[in-house]
Amino acid sequence: MKDNKNPLVSIIIVNWNGLSQMKECLESLSKINYKNYEVIISDNGSNDGSLEYLNKIKNRFPKLVVVENGENLGYAEGNNVGYEKAKGELILLLNNDTIITSGFLKPLVDTLLSNKNIGGVQPKILSYPKKEIIDSVGSYFISSGFLYHEGHNRKDKGKYDTNTEIFTMKGACMLFRREVIEKVGGIFDPDYFAYFEETDLCQRIWIAGYKVVYTSKSKIYHKGGETAKKLNSAFVLYNSYKNRYYTYLKNFEFSTLLKVFPMHLIYCEISMIAYLLTLNFPSAIATQKALLWNLQNIKKIREGRGAIKKMRRIPDSSYLPKVTRSVRPSYYYHLFVTALAGYED
Repeated sequence: MKDNKNPLVSIIIVNWNGLSQMKECLESLSKINYKNYEVIISDNGSNDGSLEYLNKIKNRFPKLVVVENGENLGYAEGNNVGYEKAKGELILLLNNDTIITSGFLKPLVDTLLSNKNIGGVQPKILSYPKKEIIDSVGSYFISSGFLYHEGHNRKDKGKYDTNTEIFTMKGACMLFRREVIEKVGGIFDPDYFAYFEETDLCQRIWIAGYKVVYTSKSKIYHKGGETAKKLNSAFVLYNSYKNRYYTYLKNFEFSTLLKVFPMHLIYCEISMIAYLLTLNFPSAIATQKALLWNLQNIKKIREGRGAIKKMRRIPDSSYLPKVTRSVRPSYYYHLFVTALAGYED
């Protein structure tokens, strides 16, 4: 019998050689007080004993489904494969380096179901082990094309204890309506190996006439950056730049694109010069390879724009001003420093 108040939630976790992280995540999940859920582990060819561990614990986790991908498909496609196995009306994407509080899921479900126009919801994500520090309460758009991560690295002093609309959620923990995912063309574009895929999805949800929100009533902890540490920094930079260009080129209306993209490209090219000046040649090359990929895939971008046009229900002017923030020049300095350090969002 269908439970309208507590619908089945499919929790999808992508794992790639994250055995120690996944153990803690699953242990915390086993203690949640929301009973109508299933867990799908989409394993990207791990060779660290992850699969052996998952086979051992199947008796303890009867709601666990393991998908063996055999190779590293990336975060985006790994989630897509997991989604194909999901049975739930609601879909929760969860990182394997998170630790869940027992009551985290019900407030997310309640928030999502409270308004039929809400397509996705994110909890308050706190850092771990520094639990008093905010990791994410959602991100906003900046007119230059970058994202503003509200509250990131600040102490949680109650400022972010209300529900609010946001431009994009953080991929560490996001809950969606399945029907909305279907309306916007699926979870992630397979051309996104990793990075910025959640922003693309959230923007598609906005374009389709739904809202993306943050709620403080749900709380989890996130270690952060565990998978990124295993990747080459130039590889991370390439995917971040490539996917950001690709997202905006296919999702924005032409008038918005003319306002945003030239400025964004200038900022990115300035960062390339900075990489050259600091003799970080792999990163400088990565930024240009990202641009080249988009130039070589103009046909794909046009097809993407066509698909977005069909699903679009509202213009950019209806949602973008609500989820755009102004920032001080110092914020760009922060972006520059973190980029030079090899970290990208």
